[in-house]
Amino acid sequence: MKISIIATSHRKNSESKRVSKILNNFILEVNSSVKCFNLDMFELNIPLWTSEKKDNLNFWDRKLKNISSELTASDGFIFVVPEYGGMATPNSKNFFLVFNNGELFHKPGLIVSISSGNGGAYPISELRASSYKNSHIMWIPENIIIRNVEQFLPGNHGKLIPSWIDNRIKYSCDLLIKYAEYIKPIQKFINRKDFGNGM
Repeated sequence: MKISIIATSHRKNSESKRVSKILNNFILEVNSSVKCFNLDMFELNIPLWTSEKKDNLNFWDRKLKNISSELTASDGFIFVVPEYGGMATPNSKNFFLVFNNGELFHKPGLIVSISSGNGGAYPISELRASSYKNSHIMWIPENIIIRNVEQFLPGNHGKLIPSWIDNRIKYSCDLLIKYAEYIKPIQKFINRKDFGNGM
């Protein structure tokens, strides 16, 4: 079992990256046999998708294949998405354009939205509405919103972080793993050749 954790911030040393590492620990706490692949879109400098690939050949000819292989080998995904101006980040939307070669086909995904204040709901509704069509990712019914994220630190949360959130995260991570386990057998029935895109 392999889970990819994608941090979609545009910032260096972002809260998204920090939360991703914490989620990695939660996954291993739930099931120590799970392997995790951590992808920080800022650090990997993933470019905006374009049909013209001659620019930034270092990515399109080299890095893309390696990252795509890691994602293809993954059984489930966690997306850590900060809220920018009441929206999902451009990086989070760009991910589904760049990695659109079946890497996420009929695999479960968990959205973890983070906010420095009391927001965080909009990225969830935005990704649920528009990211699945051609990627065919299967968002599970659960999601996580971490508000006042700078105070989020399991074992030493700030006063604005509710005490129940760690258990909720563990529950959602466990559920994602269960979805990945039970959905995996249907992969052999999927016809990407004839039905590669959604309607």
